[in-house]
Amino acid sequence: MPRKRVWERDTGAFVITLIKGRVNREMLKATFIATALTTSMIVFILFGAFTLQFVISIGLITGIVIIYSQLNYIKNIDLGFDREQKLVFSFYTDDAAGKIPAFADDLRRLAGINAVSRALKAPGQLLPYDMDVYKAGGSLATGVDASFQQADDNFLKATGIKLAAGRDFRLYDSDRIIINETLAKQLDLTPEQAPGMKLYTEYNGQTISYEIAGVMKDYNFSSLHESLKPELLMYTPRGGRELVVSTSSKNYAGLLSDVKTLWRRHFSDLPFQYSFLSDEVQKLYEAETTLGGIINSFALMAIIISCLGLFGLAAFNAEQRRKEISIRKVLGASTTGIAALLSKEFLKLVGVAFVIAAPMAGWAMNRWLQGFAYRVTVSWWMFAIAGLIALFVAMATVSFQAAKAAVANPVGSLRES
Repeated sequence: MPRKRVWERDTGAFVITLIKGRVNREMLKATFIATALTTSMIVFILFGAFTLQFVISIGLITGIVIIYSQLNYIKNIDLGFDREQKLVFSFYTDDAAGKIPAFADDLRRLAGINAVSRALKAPGQLLPYDMDVYKAGGSLATGVDASFQQADDNFLKATGIKLAAGRDFRLYDSDRIIINETLAKQLDLTPEQAPGMKLYTEYNGQTISYEIAGVMKDYNFSSLHESLKPELLMYTPRGGRELVVSTSSKNYAGLLSDVKTLWRRHFSDLPFQYSFLSDEVQKLYEAETTLGGIINSFALMAIIISCLGLFGLAAFNAEQRRKEISIRKVLGASTTGIAALLSKEFLKLVGVAFVIAAPMAGWAMNRWLQGFAYRVTVSWWMFAIAGLIALFVAMATVSFQAAKAAVANPVGSLRES
């Protein structure tokens, strides 16, 4: 074969080899870049999902703290009446209502019974009626709209409502009323000025007058969702169908047994039914209690999901940095230092989640609290508790994977790489 053709053949083969090598390098470089980008994208998505999960968890935990703080506030706030150790009996028929006086008299004879009062409604129950009242020289147009309660002369004793001025009802106190401080204020009266004054209202074209016997201190006769309203207590010894019984017995089971015996004597055809005044008050906030339970369940689910995701993410992160960890160990890094290094990233993400979640949760819970006339103040410690819980959960989850990666044999990892 001529030498020229051999040279051309060899030269062509060399050029092709160079081109192939260049193509392979370019392909390898492109593959490496694509792999790096894919890995970075996966890491970004995983870390973003982790942050979102903890935003939700911190928000829900903050909601739980604030809701239970509000419910605890409601439970312990001074409502202006004594709700403990009070029995409430309700009567729904005319026949049963006619037997109330005899039943009440027998109850008063029992040991451990402090007072028995007949009223239209027990404290904490919605008062269904109201009327406009005004002072002498006024009119309905200038009157004050007041809810009114019908009760006998034992109502204040049975409920523990205090007098601010004047006196309590007396037997046969017809046309007498007791007003609360809010009504006195709206009538431009001081508690000391009000007793003895007359208030007027109109019904069916007739003017009716009532004399103020006393001024009772304000009490929350309705839900704490509403602010205090004007109220007057009208002396009506046989007008109501509720009995409020104040007790102080240390043997409550024995007392209820005695009350049940009296009930069967007077109401043999009716089942023995009663409620505790404290429970009646608590029923006003059933929606809030239910909401607290629902958020509690969702928060627990969110925390569990966050922990599972975080556990997997910590394992993925440790695997991605296995070579780096091995080199650091060979260079003398301590196990504690490596574990702290791996955990630090997740602590930063929890911090980011807290910064995002705190203002959102604060805004939402402030909106919810606006539904209460009496409410707790949203404070920094409520957010701190949520943040600390999230931090503890994150650290407890990450620490296992971080410790596992930190104590691994670096020689094996370096050989594999």
